[in-house]
Amino acid sequence: MPYPWANVILLFLLAAELATGLFGLVSGSSDRAIYLHLHRILGFSILAVFLWKSRNIFRSLSRIRRLRARKTSPTPIPYASLAIVLLLALSVSLALAWSHTGPFKFQGFSGVSWHIYVSVPLAPLLLGHALSKRWTLRPIFWAQRRNFLRTGGLALAGLALWQLVEFTTSGLKLPGSQRRFTGSYAAASFSGNSFPTTSWINDDPDRIEPADWTLRVTGHVQRQLSIPYDEITAHDTRMTATLDCTGGWHSTQHWTGIPLRELLDRAGLNPEAASVTVRSVTGYTRRFSIDETEELLLATTVGDETLSHRHGFPLRLVAPGRRGYQWVKWVTTLEVNDTSKWLQSPLPLQ
Repeated sequence: MPYPWANVILLFLLAAELATGLFGLVSGSSDRAIYLHLHRILGFSILAVFLWKSRNIFRSLSRIRRLRARKTSPTPIPYASLAIVLLLALSVSLALAWSHTGPFKFQGFSGVSWHIYVSVPLAPLLLGHALSKRWTLRPIFWAQRRNFLRTGGLALAGLALWQLVEFTTSGLKLPGSQRRFTGSYAAASFSGNSFPTTSWINDDPDRIEPADWTLRVTGHVQRQLSIPYDEITAHDTRMTATLDCTGGWHSTQHWTGIPLRELLDRAGLNPEAASVTVRSVTGYTRRFSIDETEELLLATTVGDETLSHRHGFPLRLVAPGRRGYQWVKWVTTLEVNDTSKWLQSPLPLQ
């Protein structure tokens, strides 16, 4: 073989796995479940290459130890390759355990969160490895019929393994058969404030007194608004929506509040208005297009209960079909922008 096929295909699969993982993480709507299905297929495809690759690396390490025992200068230890293999093994193991044996936690973080944390370092290692082996990425590699067939065969193997494992999980009625398309497990639906309380990067502001709080509507509007809490609670628009947390749980609740678009209409949108930023008292923000605001609710109650502090009292955003990190809590400002909603990071950095 003029090129190490396993290296090149593994790099390709890992890059695709990281991309589909990111798309899956930011997609909460079932019509975008394809990203997560591809992520799972790629994961099983990687297993086959991974077994071949790890065997070679550990064989190299064994050879290095023998050379050192003979006091012969060995070639440099492939630490980057070893790190990729170990992180990949841990990442795949965590994903399989979470997806089929049920939810679990370690040090306060869910198994799916650990899967993400372990996978993130693979990106720079993968980039560095690709650059160090860039001669293997020549177009002639992909032009070879043998390598094209290998890649296609791995994709088909991944698809077959995914379906086989899913069928087995369902047939044995393992906990994983009850997970949502996002991989999340049900948690205390229709329970008022009793469902889990998590926040992106663990925001935990001081408790807010209703008398000291107002909702401000600012930016590219015809009238700036400042709305007190009692005026917000006078509205009773009801919505049933599922909060799907990237930490691995989902909960469906009845929410009551005021449609976000109603407030924008009251303020009057300027012609250049393109998006609205929903801002928390913590400084946390998420931005939505003007069209998307038709679907959003600013909730004051969950079930028949006033929102608790940990669930975002006095006001939280309800964003159906979107992952939990977009459900901004402790909302204090709606800022209308003349720029697109895409002028924000896919995942919040603050």
